[in-house]
Amino acid sequence: MESSGNKRKADEIDAPASKRQHTNVIAREPSIFGVKPVDDVTKYIADFIAEHCQLENVEIEAKLGVLIEKRTNQRINMGALSETIIHSDYMRQYRFESNMPLEQHRHFNKILNDMVNKTQAREYRGERIKYKHTIETDKFYDIPHSRQKLRVTTESATGKIVPNGIIEKVRVADLNIHAPNQALDFRISINRELPRTKPNSNYVFERNKDRISYQHGGIAFDLTQVKGAADKDPDVRHELELEFADACILANEKSKYDRKEPSQYTQMVEVFMNNIRLLSRYALKL
Repeated sequence: MESSGNKRKADEIDAPASKRQHTNVIAREPSIFGVKPVDDVTKYIADFIAEHCQLENVEIEAKLGVLIEKRTNQRINMGALSETIIHSDYMRQYRFESNMPLEQHRHFNKILNDMVNKTQAREYRGERIKYKHTIETDKFYDIPHSRQKLRVTTESATGKIVPNGIIEKVRVADLNIHAPNQALDFRISINRELPRTKPNSNYVFERNKDRISYQHGGIAFDLTQVKGAADKDPDVRHELELEFADACILANEKSKYDRKEPSQYTQMVEVFMNNIRLLSRYALKL
C-alpha cells in the first residue's frame, strides 16, 4: 500500500502542467504599455473639476444621496448597469436629494467613529483621522439686486462668528452620478465662497448645524444634522458630504500637471472618488 506522501507525489506528477504551475503567480505589469489607465468616470470627473479648481475661494465637494425622478418621485431607473454620469440636459427630469434617513446617518457615524478609534491605536502605522464636533448657526441675509444670500455662521453656544464665517456662496457647476448597484448616488458640486462683511439688515432665515467632521488623506468628511427654525422648518435633515480640505493644494497640483511636471492632481481626484465609492458601497440598503 502506498503512503499518503507517495500518493500526493504521484498525483502531482500526473496533474496537467496548468494545475502544477498555478501556484507560481507572476506579478503582471498593469498593461502592455506599462501604465494603469484612470477609469473613464474618474477621468471625466477629474476633467470637470480641472475646469474650476483654480478659481479663487473655490469649494469642491461631493454629497451622497439619491437621484429622484420627478414624475414618479422614486429613485431613477435608467437601465444603467454600472456607475453613470448624468448629462445636464436630463437633469430637468430628475432632482438630487441629499437628505438621508436617520438610520443611514447613524450607520455612517458608527463606521467613521470606528475608523477614528482604529487609527488612534498605538500600533497603527497609517495616517490618523482627525475628528471635530461643532454646533453652529447659519443666518442668511438678502443681498440687494441679487438672488444670492449672504451667510453668517456663528458658534451656537457663544454667538461668536467662526473664522471665514461671513460669505456669499455662489454656485458654479454640478455633476450628478448615478450608482445603480449601490444604495446611494452622489453629486460633485463646485461653489465659490466669497468673503463678505457683516450686514446691517435683519436676517431672513436661519438653520442650526450639528456637525461631526473627520479628516483623512486631504479629504474632509462632514456628517451633519440640519435644523431650521422650530416654528417655520421643524424637520431635521441628515447629510453626508466630502470636500477637498484645501482646494489650493489641488489647484497647485493642477498647475504642475498643465506644465507637464510631476503632479499628484489625478491621484488626488482618485482618492476623492475612492472615498465616495466606498461610502456608497457601505451604505445601508433601506
